[in-house]
Amino acid sequence: MKRELTFIPTLKIHPSRIITYNQVHWSPGPPSRERAGVEGKQLVSIYKNGKWIEKSVSVSFLNSSRQGNGVLSTQAKKRLKLAIEYFLHLNRPNSGTSNFNGRKYKSKITFITLTLPSTQIHTDNEIKAKCLNQFLIEIGKYNYITNYVWRSEYQKNGNIHFHILVNKYVCWRDLRYRWNRIINKLGYVDRYQQNQKEWHSEGFKVRTDLLSKWKLEAQRKAWKEGVKHDWRNPNSTDIHSISNISNIKSYLTKYLTKAEQEKKEPLKEDFEENLKTGRSWGTSVLISNIKGAVTEIDGTLEKHLRTIKELYPNLIYKQDYFTIIDISLETLEDLKLTDLTLLFYKYLEKEFNYNSQLSF
Repeated sequence: MKRELTFIPTLKIHPSRIITYNQVHWSPGPPSRERAGVEGKQLVSIYKNGKWIEKSVSVSFLNSSRQGNGVLSTQAKKRLKLAIEYFLHLNRPNSGTSNFNGRKYKSKITFITLTLPSTQIHTDNEIKAKCLNQFLIEIGKYNYITNYVWRSEYQKNGNIHFHILVNKYVCWRDLRYRWNRIINKLGYVDRYQQNQKEWHSEGFKVRTDLLSKWKLEAQRKAWKEGVKHDWRNPNSTDIHSISNISNIKSYLTKYLTKAEQEKKEPLKEDFEENLKTGRSWGTSVLISNIKGAVTEIDGTLEKHLRTIKELYPNLIYKQDYFTIIDISLETLEDLKLTDLTLLFYKYLEKEFNYNSQLSF
């Protein structure tokens, strides 16, 4: 049976870039790839320099899996940045009336940090599985959080902590109570209470090593608050203010993808077990399924792409199999390239039921 190979010019749109490439279409279907040359090897077809070539690769490579080591790779940073872009686009921290359908909308995002109030004595994976996971489930159930992005990193003392971006305002008291209750399943509040009672056994005792950052009066105030609650309500959570930051996307992307601190030493004798840090970031299911708006390039879209290339040639990066145009949706809207922006917003509407903040 004779097979025909067709290349279909295609583009994909994300909030800050356009990717163009040729989609390969075989008719009536692709050829079989069961032509293994030797055991453990497989032939794959690669289109390069204007022609198809066959390359032999190991089956173990095709089926390989990677385990996270707690450090963001270059590709992981790109995926995390993309997740943040979609999160912010779906949950713009402002309010007003849509120019698209006249509906009123209001949205406020919250940037949370969760810490451990005493020395970490469990593996990262155990804390994520038993504490972080339960926290995310509970804020979804009780605070109606539908979208989130989280990132783990290490403090200078070696403890793991978490930054979480959520799509609604959450009261700090509720967050602290919930997180303290959850982490005390592993005894972290109990140990905090014991440590503080021992330190202040004879009354208020200043932490001289922290005076440069934690003033005396602030320490005394914290001591009074601790005594009031019998040291059962540690300040293990924080809410960052982002309302006054002009470029929220840039700030959050830089903050959540920054290089992290290394852990000082293993927690237990089982060194290999402690190296299994698992994933260092994650998102809600909705955001994890983002794929971007994809369509074949017709005459109108080709014209739009030529306009971008003429105006912003420095934003174009060509590779062997695809081209990336680093251009934001805001710029596309300013250029009145409606077919491109409409394509993206229709994708959001279909995949995320997003229709209240369209700006054109």
